[in-house]
Amino acid sequence: MKKLLLGKALMFLLISCFIQSAYAADVKPTVAVMDFESVGSEEHLGKAVAEIMRTDLISTGRFLVLERSQLDKALSEQKLQKSGIIADKSVVELGKLLGANFIIIGSVVKMGTAYTINSRMIDMKTGEATLGRNVTGNDLNLLANLSHDLLESLFGSYSKLKLSPIFEEHFRDNIHGWYLVNDQDKRFEIVNGQYIIESKRGGNWITSRRIPLNQSADFKIHMTVQKISGTDDYGFGMSWGGKNLNNYYMFVMTGSGYFIHERIDNSKPERILSKFEDSINKGSGSSNALSLQKSGNHLEFYINNKLVGKTPFSPFFGDYLGCIVYSGNDAITVGFTDIYVYGK
Repeated sequence: MKKLLLGKALMFLLISCFIQSAYAADVKPTVAVMDFESVGSEEHLGKAVAEIMRTDLISTGRFLVLERSQLDKALSEQKLQKSGIIADKSVVELGKLLGANFIIIGSVVKMGTAYTINSRMIDMKTGEATLGRNVTGNDLNLLANLSHDLLESLFGSYSKLKLSPIFEEHFRDNIHGWYLVNDQDKRFEIVNGQYIIESKRGGNWITSRRIPLNQSADFKIHMTVQKISGTDDYGFGMSWGGKNLNNYYMFVMTGSGYFIHERIDNSKPERILSKFEDSINKGSGSSNALSLQKSGNHLEFYINNKLVGKTPFSPFFGDYLGCIVYSGNDAITVGFTDIYVYGK
């Protein structure tokens, strides 16, 4: 969890400088966050920190946050790398292409057991780096306190930001006791930081953990999902509010680019949202970030940081949250990682 909290702490330091900018209070600045460079740390860490920052910036409701796909396209066109520290002049050109007001760049450095996140924010108006700060920590309790202190000092009683990390999973081991099996029909296995669910001959598969959430307050659930191989015609993603295998909610996507939100009540599915979505990375090998956020009396659904749907909030059946895969009569293999749950 220390990596998540480091990313959140830095994100809120950045936001404080954004708010002090010359932009009018009723105009939302547009922000792009590049993947951070990993220096001496796990290769995926810089990408994970950037993804957390994008999601949390969206949750403030104060910024327009560019989708990862938009950033990747612009970087490709400019022939720039997708992470790390690049020349400020190149960042300004990138910002103009994206129509951004700010671009956040940085690195994650590991020395011993300590992680340091360095970052600066380039203001497209001036072309200057207006922020150069870093946060360091390796103690879970210390980082949690730091995150809470930053929230209080920067935003006071602004409730949308007062969410605390409740659960974090990166599947480096099976400390949380996820279901593991490998037989002729299915495979549930933890491999190289992914929870792999393989439906070998078709079927519907769901695995979950009990993670209680305060339903009367705001909360947020985030996970990264990779479609590894198999059919593009059936859904995979997150389940929440579950009581058992017959009562739960789900938010899934297909490899062909559709997303679906359903309520399963006594094994009877009620489809609430369903549409084709351009922001979904399609086909085998593609990864997507799914985020579900309760804001007031509504649920908001995000794919790769883009709001794709909104519905009234419905009470949970129970407290179980997890991963779900449908494959009809076909085979499919899906990998899950970077699951975060925030609440009050």
